[in-house]
Amino acid sequence: MVRKHKISVRTTGGEQTGVSEEIVKMKDGLKKGQGKRKKFKQRPTSPVTSDSEYSEERSTDDRPRKSVFDYMFGGAGGESRDDYTSSGSESSGRESLTTLETDEEESFFAKRAAQSNSFRADSEDTDEDPELVAFERSLRDKHSSACKYLRNGKFAKALKKFEQILSDLLERYGETHHRVGAALHNVGIANLRAGRLDDAMDAIEEAIRIRKLTLGKEHPKVADSLVELGIILLSLKEYSDSMEIFEEALELREMEAEDLMEADEICESNLKIAKLLNNIGCVNFERGKYPEAKEAFEDAINLQKEALGDLDLVKAPLSTEPSAKPGFLTMASTMCNKGYIELEQKIFFRAIETFKESLSIQKVLLGADNKLILSTLDNLGYAQTLNGDFDKALETYNKVRETQENCYKENNKDFAVVLRKIVYIHCVRDDYETALGVLGELEDIQLGLYDAESRQVKETRELMGAVNYELLKYPSAMCFMFNNEDEGPNLTNWKPKMPTNGSKMSGHRVTYA
Repeated sequence: MVRKHKISVRTTGGEQTGVSEEIVKMKDGLKKGQGKRKKFKQRPTSPVTSDSEYSEERSTDDRPRKSVFDYMFGGAGGESRDDYTSSGSESSGRESLTTLETDEEESFFAKRAAQSNSFRADSEDTDEDPELVAFERSLRDKHSSACKYLRNGKFAKALKKFEQILSDLLERYGETHHRVGAALHNVGIANLRAGRLDDAMDAIEEAIRIRKLTLGKEHPKVADSLVELGIILLSLKEYSDSMEIFEEALELREMEAEDLMEADEICESNLKIAKLLNNIGCVNFERGKYPEAKEAFEDAINLQKEALGDLDLVKAPLSTEPSAKPGFLTMASTMCNKGYIELEQKIFFRAIETFKESLSIQKVLLGADNKLILSTLDNLGYAQTLNGDFDKALETYNKVRETQENCYKENNKDFAVVLRKIVYIHCVRDDYETALGVLGELEDIQLGLYDAESRQVKETRELMGAVNYELLKYPSAMCFMFNNEDEGPNLTNWKPKMPTNGSKMSGHRVTYA
């Protein structure tokens, strides 16, 4: 449930100027409502966790909660944010929990917002009010800059712009205005992307409160902010609370869908519902409830396919409608989530089908060197290996190797990992001569990364000796045919491990305030 939020008011000292008398009165009247952060009860950690750099536990200090007035009276709006850091949207091969919607998708939403009627000042006649025209133009410029910073990962600068917008709107409209709710929503997203979960929680909860007050409890914008709150709670491993929030948002989305008549509106509604089903699946995934998670992912994919139709995989990416690209990428990520479940359930032949379907979409819409594609290929190769499809697995891992060699050679650790997998495949296929050549390449890379006496180098040299022994013992392929009872080298430590996957959430939609 959304927690009851009491407004707190802080000042940095000194006389505040340039603030309307009405806002000052509201501030004075709310001083008694100062609240403290609620401490959620601890939840058990699931077997599958995120590799994000988010803090596992929420702050439970007694600092005043941040409210909209902090951005007006010398609080967050005026502070330097240069110390903000990213929470690791790409972290050692695992997708962050909060990065489903790609930069392309955020760009799409930002452009759509820039073209919408939201840029008009509600019902006010901007043509007859030069001051209001200048005000709206200033907001548009700040919003455009903030979205650009957000897409480029410059979260501190994005946050500063969004906070300036919030401060401007507070000064003009006061707290109880729907545009203030939208501005708080955007501040929450910027904090979330920066990994500042406590600040994100404050802003999103305040956005929900104001949006319910000004727009109504069942308004679609309330659902937008609830989705972000659910993402924050899941990032904090507050699984039960996250599930409750997502279910509340899903109920609002379904209520919204009941009144739709136009085909385009129904399709857009189905995509929103699919995203929430994906998020509910992510919660169950993190809790280890794989059957429930898989069911949610499958329901989401069915809605996405119904809304988007078939992607023409023969035509070039530019032939796809730009507005459809984010939806297809979201569907591809949901498919990967389903594939992760099938890996956990050891249904490898199903996982192979799922990852191939996702990959067919990603290859059309993303560049060959995109890290999402590399991640999907890695999962596909693992599924093929465990399913005994060694020839296919070798083909898949060689694609990863080729891409890393051409585009990411500076990341030698990842390159070494894929070489180990290729060595394993060659050895189980008794292709020791090729395996020895790859082992030599692996040794050269490891010597550049580790000490000659390190475990990694020793392990590689030990297998090189065993493989060389096999070549000397059976110098021809015919010898292998008549001595297949030989167990060969010990490959226990070389068998590919299941990629560490974190389910990918759907969220981070920025809207113009």
